[in-house]
Amino acid sequence: MKALATSVVLIFTGCATDEPLVVNGTHYQYVVSELRVPANNAEARSNGLDLNDDETVDNQLGMVFGTLGTMGLGVGETATEALLRGGLVMLADLETNGFDDTDASGFSTWLGDSLEPEPCLDPTMLDTCGQHLRGTGRFAIDEDSASHQIPGPIVDGVFHEKAVFLPVELVIDAGRPLRLDLRGARVKLTQISETRISAIFAGGLTQHDVDTVVIPEAAANCDRIVVNECNQPGGSLPCGCTGGSRARQLQQLFDDNDDCRIETREVATNSIVLALLAPDLKIDGQKLLSFGVGVELVPARF
Repeated sequence: MKALATSVVLIFTGCATDEPLVVNGTHYQYVVSELRVPANNAEARSNGLDLNDDETVDNQLGMVFGTLGTMGLGVGETATEALLRGGLVMLADLETNGFDDTDASGFSTWLGDSLEPEPCLDPTMLDTCGQHLRGTGRFAIDEDSASHQIPGPIVDGVFHEKAVFLPVELVIDAGRPLRLDLRGARVKLTQISETRISAIFAGGLTQHDVDTVVIPEAAANCDRIVVNECNQPGGSLPCGCTGGSRARQLQQLFDDNDDCRIETREVATNSIVLALLAPDLKIDGQKLLSFGVGVELVPARF
């Protein structure tokens, strides 16, 4: 098990002479066992947080995923499969002296890899997967993906604090997990115990991340659907997409040159995409596209 040093965190509460609070508790380790990627707009709101203190939930990218979900183009099932197969691993550590009320606890996250047990008893059968998410899994962490330790109190069983930087993983194109670095982030933990935590991770994506991560992965996923479901792996005409199918919708929406393929350029320059993925908030002078996702955490070792 990775040794975790006891952390001393300074929390200034408005006066230069205030004594620092010390985070010096027991470390509890967890792995994300469930992702709640929005499948509709209501779920986008319930799995987002107010990031800029305007008393409104910010989750524009979640709203986009929710809209796609109502069209049969959601990413929730793809992300769940990647999680169960061990291709998507998010880890967390909670340092605390109690789960109900504490003056100072600390929460940290990493991305990682599954070590044992093997995620699937039979890789050809998804319902045999997720063996590493049953509370006894052992994992390796990616040191470059570490968040800083997020300090704060637990009040009435809730931890809700700001995080400068929070990496998360998601899957848009099957089998290709992508890293999203949330800026101006916030974390909300509820139902906190040694055996379970329910949480929301939320923050904003820079335009660079949208352009170089989100859009290329979305384009690859759209292309995969069109190629597979229109039965034209070589991109030959006619596409053969059936009327009203999701593949036909994507081909009509993005395939500008009608070659039965969806290219990154075609998605990046689409007027609807430009509108939906435009920054919707500003934090510390930086324009960001808001995103939030709900997760469930179970015990782990790393």
